[in-house]
Amino acid sequence: MAFAYDSSLASYELRLLQPLAVNDRVLRFETRRVPRASKPPYTAISYTWGNEDALEVIYLDNRPFRVRPNLWSCLYYMAHAARNNGAWDYLWVDAICINQTNDAERSSQVRLMDQTYRDAVCVSVWLGLVTLPEHIRSYLPTQIPTRTVESDGFNWAESIVDLSNRPYWSRVWVIQEFLL
Repeated sequence: MAFAYDSSLASYELRLLQPLAVNDRVLRFETRRVPRASKPPYTAISYTWGNEDALEVIYLDNRPFRVRPNLWSCLYYMAHAARNNGAWDYLWVDAICINQTNDAERSSQVRLMDQTYRDAVCVSVWLGLVTLPEHIRSYLPTQIPTRTVESDGFNWAESIVDLSNRPYWSRVWVIQEFLL
């Protein structure tokens, strides 16, 4: 049975994700509703939704929930960071922590996004996976999307043009999220 939101969030509440299990195939999270006034430390994620269909599966409260590939990759790395970080145990990501099918909740929570970002102990920007060199891409199967990349050889100087041209920078919300 697919994940279902228990009820609509009130304006004084926040929904957070706590990473439970992370491996290269399965991401499991627990959802937690908390009063904004007594929230635990969390990191808010700023990213692009992307145009792909939501075909990747994560598990929320042990129930499947579909997300887009870009968000799956983001959650994979952020869940690993949460487990190894110590500064925060929870994540806030708009596509999941706001019920996108509930117009009243979405409208109410979007009006509070400035507070949501301001209250986070950190805001993490997800620009997407690093672009793999052609000689590596040629060995990967083309019918299976790349969801994770482990690279010890990342070079900021060589990647700055690619990173600065990512779709993230064309989002209207970027300015608001950065200024908060």
